[in-house]
Amino acid sequence: MTSDTTAVRLRALASRVTLDRSVILCQIPLALIVVVIGVTSPVFRPGMMASTVFDVGFSMTLLLTALCVVVPWRELPRGCLLVVPVLDFVAIALVRAGALETQPALGVLVIFPVVWLMRSSLPTWAALGITLVGSFLVPAWPLLGSLEPELLRTQLGILLLPTVMGCIAVVVRMMSLLARAREIEIEQKDQELNELLRAAIDRERVLTAILNTVDVGLTAVDAHGGTTLTNRQQELFNRLAGRDDDGGTAPLVFGADRTTPLPADRRPQHRALTGETFADQLIWVGDGDAQRALSTAARPIKGADGSITGALIVCSDVTELVEAVSAKDAFISNISHEFHAPLTSVLGYLELVLEDEHPLPEHLRGYVDVAGRNAQRVLELVADLLSTAGDRVRVHPRPVDLAALIEMSVRSNQLRAQRNGVMLRTTTHTPLWTLIDPLRISQVLDNLLSNAIKYSPGGGVVSVRAAESEAAIDLWVEDHGMGMTEQEASQVFSRFYRTPGARRAQIEGAGLGLSITKSIVESHGGTIRCTSTPGAGSRFTVTLPANGEVHRVAPDSIEESV
Repeated sequence: MTSDTTAVRLRALASRVTLDRSVILCQIPLALIVVVIGVTSPVFRPGMMASTVFDVGFSMTLLLTALCVVVPWRELPRGCLLVVPVLDFVAIALVRAGALETQPALGVLVIFPVVWLMRSSLPTWAALGITLVGSFLVPAWPLLGSLEPELLRTQLGILLLPTVMGCIAVVVRMMSLLARAREIEIEQKDQELNELLRAAIDRERVLTAILNTVDVGLTAVDAHGGTTLTNRQQELFNRLAGRDDDGGTAPLVFGADRTTPLPADRRPQHRALTGETFADQLIWVGDGDAQRALSTAARPIKGADGSITGALIVCSDVTELVEAVSAKDAFISNISHEFHAPLTSVLGYLELVLEDEHPLPEHLRGYVDVAGRNAQRVLELVADLLSTAGDRVRVHPRPVDLAALIEMSVRSNQLRAQRNGVMLRTTTHTPLWTLIDPLRISQVLDNLLSNAIKYSPGGGVVSVRAAESEAAIDLWVEDHGMGMTEQEASQVFSRFYRTPGARRAQIEGAGLGLSITKSIVESHGGTIRCTSTPGAGSRFTVTLPANGEVHRVAPDSIEESV
């Protein structure tokens, strides 16, 4: 048996019980009033019970009440129960006729069968017709069988009761129809709510299945840090972190070095609840061989008024990736060190050959010179590999005039620019004193200028500009060469990345220069970004934080073309 079938049967049973109860409740008030009149009549109206007509009406009322109680109306055709209000008119007419001398106002009791009829399922015209006939019968009963004109004229008041009852009947019918309309509307809304509830339950089941299927840990918390939603993967991370089921303390949460406990105010949940949005925060949970690396991201949840009502925290297991990167960096570092010593030795011996007191023949000197240049190039590549082995580059800032560094870098790249038909142009405010590492920033300038020259095979102009604001120093290196797509520009700072256009044009390079440049800039607390258009060139923007404590001379704007 399905749940829908059970619900239908329960509603049918409730409808039957309601029907029997309604029949009894409709008849009880009339019977109660008649009984009270009959019981009190010997005291207040002597002789009323001696009337045979009153006794018949009294007995008929009690009989109809008994029938309402004992007859299983739910098993009979629906229209059968309307016999009761119709017979009530006859019983009320007999009671009134028997007590006409002492209680002529008992005709008002017809309001009970009238209400019953007008609230029934009879058509309005049929219910109204029975109401009028029954209401007319009650005051007219004493006149039945008497056709004396004088008596009829004196009893024209018998029309008052059916008129009043007709008006009441119309009002009751209208109220009943309105109540039924509201009931239908409520039933429809109740059905819609039930359907929405079932749909919400189904969606919740699907969402729960999805959350428990993905290998990403998800946690939603309220404004007080209480967990409102989580999935199985996050529960596993919580157990590794030593957090109990009630969201208690998590002592086994460490920073990126795997050993330093992460303070409570630096944990993802606390940061998100303070309004911070972040991604890719690396933490370690657990200890020993079970320790795992998690990349966490969080976003606060805000209410309509802008206040923080909770937060969503996402955790991804990146242990294998972190270990792979560490192994790669270790390999690069080791192999670079292994290459560095023999290459230095090769360059040293080549220099000794060229400086020997017995000069080599010219063609052999050329061969040795070529070997030396290529060995030097490999040594520079090894140095770049060493620079990329660490996450950050070590810098030693000191007060430096950035404008002077730009001028030196432009002069150093002048010969290469002339060979490529490129003109270098600088626009700077001099001097630009700030705290930077001159060797590292010179490396940044050389990388950006050499790239701009290298990727301008058709010649053109490479511009270098620098300007200072209240909080930062901005440096721009712009060319009008090959350019890149937006997607390519977003990847140029990745290690070993080279654009398809550079590979097709067979432009030399290992794809490390811009990665090293980015590391140097970020080690200074700055940022670097690239904007480019295919065929129209590229522009690299370096932003370094200004240092207000360094003394600066009033700048003079100069423009130089070399």
